[in-house]
Amino acid sequence: MSISRQGAQPTLSILVATWNCAVQLDLFLHSLSQQSWSDWELLLLDNASTDDTPVVVEHFRNSLELPQRLIWSSEPDIGIYDAWNRGLRLAQGRYLSFIGADDTFVAPISLERLAALTATGADLITARNAYYAADGRFLRHWGAGWTSRRMRQSMNIAHPGLLVRRELFDQVGPYDTSYRICGDYDWFLRLPPALRTVHSSDPILKVVQAGVSHTRIAQVYAETFRAQRRHLGLVVAAACWVLNWAKYGRRRLIGLA
Repeated sequence: MSISRQGAQPTLSILVATWNCAVQLDLFLHSLSQQSWSDWELLLLDNASTDDTPVVVEHFRNSLELPQRLIWSSEPDIGIYDAWNRGLRLAQGRYLSFIGADDTFVAPISLERLAALTATGADLITARNAYYAADGRFLRHWGAGWTSRRMRQSMNIAHPGLLVRRELFDQVGPYDTSYRICGDYDWFLRLPPALRTVHSSDPILKVVQAGVSHTRIAQVYAETFRAQRRHLGLVVAAACWVLNWAKYGRRRLIGLA
């Protein structure tokens, strides 16, 4: 483990879980380095990678004007939610953002636009992302604003890039590490319905739909059902199960899934 920190509390802590993805991580770090806004700290939560990840991390650290803004923690974990929980214990920002190691920012002002909304004091700051196929084809812009009612049916907000006021984790607890894919959805279902939220229609991240949540659709829906049954009851969970599979079928027919 390598941790370095000093200085004032940042506005934003960016948490990125990594495991043997040095090439993708390098692209993300380059994208972050081009951002016009810089009141952030970056926590790289590595699952003891055996590739060139340490080399990529050290190169990026050496390029920073303030190297202490990078916190690298490398140790074995049991999945992305375990890694993120480790990051929660280390993060010092007023807001937290969870980003994939293979995501990149749409534009150099993306983070600045999103961070400007922290002045509202919102609990959640949501935005849209630009989604691409693995072959580079643009698929869609996606990500709605927060509504408790919509969230009860399915995950309808874009979690990558979302800004969360850190006090919400103090209120409802960390991620449940028994989930492999939908621990974020389980966490959102724990939130109180009365939240201060704000939404940006500007796409923030370029997300390639090749991750676990896009290639294991049956497991996604199984874990979604589990979270809904836990928080909403069996009847609601069963109804949502049917609706979600129907929506997925329609999206398959028009080539969006």
